Amino acid sequence: MEIRVAASMGLLLVGTLTLSSCGVDSGALPTSEAVPSEVASVRGYEGWWNGTPVSGDTAGLPDETVAVRTDTGKIVDASTRDATGRAIAVPLSDVEHTLVPDPGWPSHSVVIIDTESGEVIESFPVDATGKPVG
Repeated sequence: MEIRVAASMGLLLVGTLTLSSCGVDSGALPTSEAVPSEVASVRGYEGWWNGTPVSGDTAGLPDETVAVRTDTGKIVDASTRDATGRAIAVPLSDVEHTLVPDPGWPSHSVVIIDTESGEVIESFPVDATGKPVG
């Protein structure tokens, strides 16, 4: 029994040391001061529409999207793809999209619109603060 406990403690110690060496130096993490104020207004909704595939193949993915709160009719998030196809958040002021609210949109939700086609490509329910629910 004592040998098994000692062996288990040894494995626990090795595992802890191994995992701690994989950590990120907290001094290297970005801070809110590093984010320009116009980008900080982006809500940060993430999904297939603004993801960057590991393969680099962006066929079928929108080049630019906006997220619209259906209870306010306001654009709250935007993303575009750079020349390499990587999706990046952009300041709302950089989006040139004429928003036409649709009474058929689901209430208390966010709709994701492909700005090229104007089509709603995704939607999800949100609470009063805009946080996804469900």
